[in-house]
Amino acid sequence: MKKQILKYCLVLMFMISTLGVIAQQDPLFTQYMNNPGLINPAYTGSRGIMNVKGLFRKQWLGIDWSPTTTTLSFSSPLNKYDVGLGATFLDDQIGPMHQTGLYVDYSRFFRFSEKRNLALGLKAGFNYFDINLLNLRRQEYDPHLEMNPQTKAFLLNFGVGVYYFTPNFYAGLSIPKLIRNDIKDKNNTLLILGKEERHYFVTTGTLITIDDPVWKLRLSAMGRVVNGTPASVETEATVIIYDKVWIGFGYRLGDAITAHLRMQVNHKIQIGYSYDLNNSRLKNYNSGSHEIFLSYDFSFSRHRILSPRYF
Repeated sequence: MKKQILKYCLVLMFMISTLGVIAQQDPLFTQYMNNPGLINPAYTGSRGIMNVKGLFRKQWLGIDWSPTTTTLSFSSPLNKYDVGLGATFLDDQIGPMHQTGLYVDYSRFFRFSEKRNLALGLKAGFNYFDINLLNLRRQEYDPHLEMNPQTKAFLLNFGVGVYYFTPNFYAGLSIPKLIRNDIKDKNNTLLILGKEERHYFVTTGTLITIDDPVWKLRLSAMGRVVNGTPASVETEATVIIYDKVWIGFGYRLGDAITAHLRMQVNHKIQIGYSYDLNNSRLKNYNSGSHEIFLSYDFSFSRHRILSPRYF
């Protein structure tokens, strides 16, 4: 019996710890540049308009229990554009582990000039983890598994961020979760099965006008560091045609080549799609990753845009 208990503890520890290795404890997004607020609360309200964004990602198509992530976020400037307020909902499924999160985002803006802005952000909320081992394929009946089928955890957390932006440049630094919460066995609270690891994000980007209003080029990059795993870097280049069509390609170091398309349907609605072609050791076992993006701006008569909608 002790060996069985140890075996299942090791299974849980492996699943939770490897989430950081594959950059999935905090979900991975190819179109991160379309909604930086998912990883940096200081971005909230920086576009100077009330906005709702949704994103759906299906990763590693063809692999059983591959990550499936859905997010919905809201942000708006308040108090004469001095602060921003928003909220983010996340639903993430990978294998037998289901994660649901809800966070409130707050930002405070400091203006050095008409075009140079600095924002400080704070995020606070919770993640709810549900790990159901009964969903695992079993070759034989195990009484311990039947008696201890699930591990659940309700974890409060908060994060911080800083975001500097002009009409043609931005840079950000954020830690979405500061508290390294323990995920414990419900029958033995002294046994730690895993932790919520801190994720450190560094982002930057610039806009190059080639032939206004016909051609513009947006370049962006993101670095991600997670405790106990190699640093991850991804870059992207996007051609913007008449501010209506966005076509881009990117590279995630050691993981995938990406392509994305974004359409400005009208002055309120944007839709986007991206595809990841995996080039890691998993490339022979999946047919890529798909991501769908949708954005809606609420237009009010007295809104002004604090920065162009390129970031």
